[in-house]
Amino acid sequence: MPKTTYKITYQEAKSLMAAASESAAKHKVPGAIAIVDNGGNLLLLESLDDTMSSAANIAIGKAATAAAFKRATIDIEAVVLAGRSPMLVLDSATSQAYVPLKGGYPIYFNNELIGAIAVAGTMDADMDEVIVLEALENKGW
Repeated sequence: MPKTTYKITYQEAKSLMAAASESAAKHKVPGAIAIVDNGGNLLLLESLDDTMSSAANIAIGKAATAAAFKRATIDIEAVVLAGRSPMLVLDSATSQAYVPLKGGYPIYFNNELIGAIAVAGTMDADMDEVIVLEALENKGW
């Protein structure tokens, strides 16, 4: 019997991207927003005005890391900060550069990973978190 596989759709990703962009505008911060599918492959990327140039690749890496590990990158960062430095050498575990920094979250539907979203470059790691969480809440994820 075939098994159903879930994946975030392009339309869902566009809607989530719009919510994240609106959150960044509301907070008056720059940033790069990346949305990947369940395999960590880039679906959408936006780099808002005045965003540092490296933020795009950082956001892609955060999103791919969240998808690969099926958990928020804030949790992975906490493990590293607690002293588990071997976590820093897991670069080949993700489809993109491994970025264990807060601001990336997996997206689930029916308890199945369908993708991930991340924000980088707001110039405040806590604000990266705020924008992602507001976007996910706005869209009911």
